[in-house]
Amino acid sequence: MEFRYLFLDLHHITRIEGLYRRMHQPQRHPENPILRGENPWERVASLYGTVLYDPHDLLFKMWYLTGPYVDGMVMVRQRKALGNITLLAYATSIDGVHWEKPILNQVDFEGSTANNLIDVGRTNCEGMAVIYDENETDPDRRYKGFYWEHGGIDTFIQHEGRTIWGQGEGDGMWVSFSPDGVHWTDYENNPVISLGSDTTQSLVWDPKIEKYVVFGRFGAGGRRTARAESSDCVNFSKPELVLGCDEFDEGGTQIYGMPINIYEGVYLGMIWIYREGVDGTIDTSLATSRDGIKWERVLDRQTFLTLGEKGSWEDGMVRISQNFITYNDQIYFYYGGVNGPHTGHKFRQVERKHQSMLGLATLRRDGFVSLDAGEVEGFMLTKPLTLNDKDLYLNVDASRGYVIVAVTDDLGIPLENYTSQRIIGDKLESRVSFESSLEDLEGKEVRLRFQLKEASLFSYWFV
Repeated sequence: MEFRYLFLDLHHITRIEGLYRRMHQPQRHPENPILRGENPWERVASLYGTVLYDPHDLLFKMWYLTGPYVDGMVMVRQRKALGNITLLAYATSIDGVHWEKPILNQVDFEGSTANNLIDVGRTNCEGMAVIYDENETDPDRRYKGFYWEHGGIDTFIQHEGRTIWGQGEGDGMWVSFSPDGVHWTDYENNPVISLGSDTTQSLVWDPKIEKYVVFGRFGAGGRRTARAESSDCVNFSKPELVLGCDEFDEGGTQIYGMPINIYEGVYLGMIWIYREGVDGTIDTSLATSRDGIKWERVLDRQTFLTLGEKGSWEDGMVRISQNFITYNDQIYFYYGGVNGPHTGHKFRQVERKHQSMLGLATLRRDGFVSLDAGEVEGFMLTKPLTLNDKDLYLNVDASRGYVIVAVTDDLGIPLENYTSQRIIGDKLESRVSFESSLEDLEGKEVRLRFQLKEASLFSYWFV
């Protein structure tokens, strides 16, 4: 399978002169917030969860964390539960903007099952990572879920004058399976990892190693990210730390969570940067990896999704969720917004004027980072590549300038009849034409040379 070449890192580039990389931030949808808590069982809506697009049902599907968030006790599954119990809710959408909350009749909340809660896990299901597994041969395991189950059943203890959840047998990272994403069966030998992860979780299928890979705090030692892998999604390796803040981060900065996708063959993490020692806020920046183990922060730790305006429902925390969706040549990012900073040693109490809600931000396809030129022409030379396809395409904005592409030898000298005309315009898919066909170079090792002036190149690929 061929992937597009992006500019999140410089892995495929040999030389750059007169060009620079630029991060592009997603644009908030004008109808934000697109989902909010509005029922007794869902006072808040938090994307410690997942949004997917189901290609068979032609539906956006969302699994989000919620709960009653009241003082005292409530009745859930005909048992007493603390008012801060975390529950999993479900919503669907045709367009990704307008959402419906179907009545599922699964979870008894205060004597009624007339709600959109999903019955999965045991007590507190937190950070539900869901994948739609097209390679799964068992239809009952088409959907796979990975989450932190904790708190025991009817187990409470007193701590600093408060009633909190106690530890329960079987606490840890759980896996559940579903044929449709709605009706779930818990794996019979949970937990699959006997560690906790008080954040969102990630579950991906890596086709390069043909394994399921999970990420979370489990085994990371605090607010950092660990990784484990499995060939069957139930027997996981020992978690290992893969990313934490370092000496270049200001003191008190932590990685609160990192939802992860594999996008065009590259691991791409949405880092929730928590500035506990500064202003208590959390926003989202990017990290990338070729193997999920060695990570690189993108473009000097620039913020990707910024906080909302002061006083808004998202002025304290904006956290992009597990999974983002390529739809209609755009990338859809769903995120949870919180009014006010996170409570911590600097902010013992925070008065929130808005409940936590969910938003949508969009970006052009491949639009994370572009390779840019100003008024002075610059160029980029790729590493050697072997041609096996007949057409080259660009995702480019050359509405003010141009791009010229040449196929070169190993020294970067253009081959005869393989220099394009100027490519102009803002195009998501621009085919590059040469006098001679790329088919004539099939199986040969060449390089590509890009000349840019007042243009942004987002990606290139072969078909």
